[in-house]
Amino acid sequence: MSDKISSSSSQRHSDFIKGIEHIAIATTDPHQLAQWYILHLNFAPLLDTGNTVYIKAGNSVVLEFVKAETMPLKPGIRDAGIRHIAFSVDDLATARDHLKAAGVDFEGEPIELPGLRLQFFRDPDFNYLHLVERTGKLAV
Repeated sequence: MSDKISSSSSQRHSDFIKGIEHIAIATTDPHQLAQWYILHLNFAPLLDTGNTVYIKAGNSVVLEFVKAETMPLKPGIRDAGIRHIAFSVDDLATARDHLKAAGVDFEGEPIELPGLRLQFFRDPDFNYLHLVERTGKLAV
């Protein structure tokens, strides 16, 4: 098996997937966690069904917060499963300062790579998040 990922349409079974509609995050308190994202990460309320809360980012990405039945241990960054949500920012330092003033704790110092700066942190439920400042588009 090859280690390369191919985007060749001849290798795809179908083009029926149009994109990601939303991402769900299970939490013991959907309203509280959604409010944190609204207050600190510039999301807007979209829909509240009572048990589920949908919020929307400026670029139209939708997060769904659903009621969790259990709360797992604090996952590590390399544990199996979805590990982080990355938030695009124009200025990493400004975004970091804004979140730090709001009480957000960051994991280590900003990471600098060619064309990229990023900073990891967690939401109140310990989900990994990170800020990403790119000088170009994510492309090969």
